[in-house]
Amino acid sequence: MTDTETDETTTAAPEQDRQIQQTDSELGRHLLTARGFHWIYGTSGDPYALTLRAESDDPVVLARRIREAETPLWQSAAGAFVTGRHAVAAEVLADPRLSLRHADLPGPQRHVFSDAWSNPLLCHIIPLDRAFLHASGADHARWERSAAPVLGAGAADGHRKHAERVHQETADGLGASFDLMADYSRPVAVEAAAALLGVPDAQRERFAHACLALGVALDAALCPQPLAVTRRLTEAVEDVRALVADLVAARQSEPGDDLLSTVLRADASGSSSASAAEDALAVGVLTAAVGVELAAGLINNAVEALLAHPRQWALLGENPELAAGAVEETLRHAPPVRLESRIAAEDLTLAGQDIPAGAQVVVHVGAAGRDPEVFLAPDHFDLTRPVGQGQLALSGPHTSLFGAFARLQAETAVRTLRERHPHLAPADGVQRRMRSPVLGGVLQYTLTTSATASA
Repeated sequence: MTDTETDETTTAAPEQDRQIQQTDSELGRHLLTARGFHWIYGTSGDPYALTLRAESDDPVVLARRIREAETPLWQSAAGAFVTGRHAVAAEVLADPRLSLRHADLPGPQRHVFSDAWSNPLLCHIIPLDRAFLHASGADHARWERSAAPVLGAGAADGHRKHAERVHQETADGLGASFDLMADYSRPVAVEAAAALLGVPDAQRERFAHACLALGVALDAALCPQPLAVTRRLTEAVEDVRALVADLVAARQSEPGDDLLSTVLRADASGSSSASAAEDALAVGVLTAAVGVELAAGLINNAVEALLAHPRQWALLGENPELAAGAVEETLRHAPPVRLESRIAAEDLTLAGQDIPAGAQVVVHVGAAGRDPEVFLAPDHFDLTRPVGQGQLALSGPHTSLFGAFARLQAETAVRTLRERHPHLAPADGVQRRMRSPVLGGVLQYTLTTSATASA
């Protein structure tokens, strides 16, 4: 089904009974209207509107234009206040008055869109709160505390052996030519996430299928996806909710040492069983909707950057301990989440700009990561750059929760691929998904594993 197909069918699932349903005609019209506004605003050359279009424009050039705007925080024709300056970005990301949720969103499972000819808010069109992507900062902070024994930085060493085994087995199974995302990055990320959640073998294929459809979730929050993609996304949200809810119910009666059991135990002392189960559900759904794509994207971006800089690839071979530095440099140079969007909960002033309550503020993390005011030779990829110098990637509520998980998977990936396939080389350029301004999602990146093939 394409954007322009407008039959009157719906795909409502029983779990969505409380959610206002839209027919395909209604949803398709609303998505096209939001898309149309991005195109209209982009005709003026507005770099943020062009970024939201996510078509053929060079995202690095657009990021530079956003950062080099006359004022550090400026209002785009698309309505959002935007910054690519590192100092302002850090201020925005740390400000508790800026949240993920729009104040006038009518509440969980209720998405109303009354006027198809006004500039729509995507949070009123697509039910991403069902994937917990519009949750409050307080909720995210609680989930991060509850999950810390499994997802926190201190827990990474406990997962390292499993990660190394999965990555080595996957790398050893690669042929002379393979697609990095489909054959390596996403499979290892899905396997790691399934292991964290304790997804049974019989449900692994279902889980992987849901994760694939959920891969557009962060993009869909800012850039309207085609109707068919949006339907698959919302169906996958409901499917993964059902899958995780079953796992949570099982862990309530038979706890284990997995992520869901850990969250349930953390909440048990001060919460009702219902609220503890909801927290575990949220963490589980976010693992599928954010954790998998974050890890897979970071792996792809790190390998792409290393292969584009042969000297850096050689350095990694000489010293595998530089894998951590390669990942940190990737987070700065080509972060897996480029844009962080916030909503002002009250009137406030940022970087000399008066921001009214309800206004959107967007940080271009990719642009801030290449701010020459902070980084020497910012466009150069250098895996020996001091780790943590002004790092802003993985600072959002979603990404912070899975930061250690993504780092571990990416570090293991670049170390394993360099060791197992030292002659790894691109066969073609990277093909990215259209309408992916947040993730720069990879459709295909074909690599060869032998010196003869790459030649």
